[in-house]
Amino acid sequence: MIVESDYSGFEIKATAVEVTGGWDAEVRIRQLSGAKARVERLACRKPTAKVAEMRAVMHARRWIDSALRLLK
Repeated sequence: MIVESDYSGFEIKATAVEVTGGWDAEVRIRQLSGAKARVERLACRKPTAKVAEMRAVMHARRWIDSALRLLK
């Protein structure tokens, strides 16, 4: 599990999920102000759990950056 406690005011938690043929990841994105978490399952089929989790964190950061751009 990878936890990034403060990325632009959001908490990111990425957890690897073993599937046939590799690893997928589940990512939770929660605003630190206490809003509900956004949960996504990424079908990435990476060779290791760590790589799948890192991919999920990158996905979450892009989502957060995009959401913040829309608010400006």
